[in-house]
Amino acid sequence: MNRKYTLLAALLIFVFQGYAMKPKSDYIVTPDSLGMKYVELQLTTIDNYKINTWVMRPDKKKDNKTVMIVAYGDAMNMSYWVEQCYYFVQAGFTVITFDYRGFGHSSPFALDTNQLYYNEFAMDLESAVKYAKSEFKGYKVGVRALSMGTVVAAFAYVETPFDYLIGDSFVCDPIVMQERLRKITGRTFVVPNGAKECKGFLDNINIPILVFSGTKDENTPLNDCKIMVSRHANRKLIAYDGGHLEGIFVLSGKTFGAKYIKDVKDFLKLK
Repeated sequence: MNRKYTLLAALLIFVFQGYAMKPKSDYIVTPDSLGMKYVELQLTTIDNYKINTWVMRPDKKKDNKTVMIVAYGDAMNMSYWVEQCYYFVQAGFTVITFDYRGFGHSSPFALDTNQLYYNEFAMDLESAVKYAKSEFKGYKVGVRALSMGTVVAAFAYVETPFDYLIGDSFVCDPIVMQERLRKITGRTFVVPNGAKECKGFLDNINIPILVFSGTKDENTPLNDCKIMVSRHANRKLIAYDGGHLEGIFVLSGKTFGAKYIKDVKDFLKLK
């Protein structure tokens, strides 16, 4: 693994210390840059947007029959997460990444950079879930949702359920998040219609949920995650000494993210 990719991944954390939409159209890497074979697809949403998608598969001997779909937050595009995907693929996961409309090489979509997320992003995730369920029969199909991607996952689950959710820097209530960011930045960010429903949707999700939360995370505080996880017996919280989205960096070992990935595999009862 070229060291430059780890540096790019570290840079991503600083990008996510900002707020609201920061879409990028150009890809900084593709999976083959890291030696991974992949398939690029254009999935069609129920409202006819084209969603650019990468499918990365492990060696057959390592395949743990688990699909992980990555729903990132509100910045950049899926190429910024490829290094993290590499380590999950090496651990046996089939990883699917996609770009929301208006991001990367997906269909254009007018984005207000002052808005926290769009309800339409849930339809983009739904298209990836439907594809995975159709293409990978007999596999567990779940989502690894990052920051604002956790809101997208909560809304997507209502229409297109999946088998598990890994939530990193979890936004437990976008209305609370909106007010918190107003206090931090002095700006009033926009949330779409239905934002008040997210908390209720999340409370009603009854699939295994693993949450990573940083003790120094001011955006999505640990205490919010403790309350959310306590509402169901099949939820687990892993706290780490770090800030927003820093878990996979903090929970490393001999290889990047080794402890983090082991926590995921143990939670899903994978070898």
